[in-house]
Amino acid sequence: MSIDRYYRQFTPVCDCCGTRLPGGESFAEAVQIKRDAGWISRKVDGEWEDICTDCRFEERGYK
Repeated sequence: MSIDRYYRQFTPVCDCCGTRLPGGESFAEAVQIKRDAGWISRKVDGEWEDICTDCRFEERGYK
């Protein structure tokens, strides 16, 4: 799962490297936080993955 729930916080987590963003008070707020940070979401084998900008650049060959 790409957005973890800790008590009352929903925290976006990169599915590649495990990087976490500051959490939000709702799932929708967490989705907006990751979008604002430039993360992408994609479906792989029927499951959603969230990818941070660093991992996205590495996938494309940038360092």
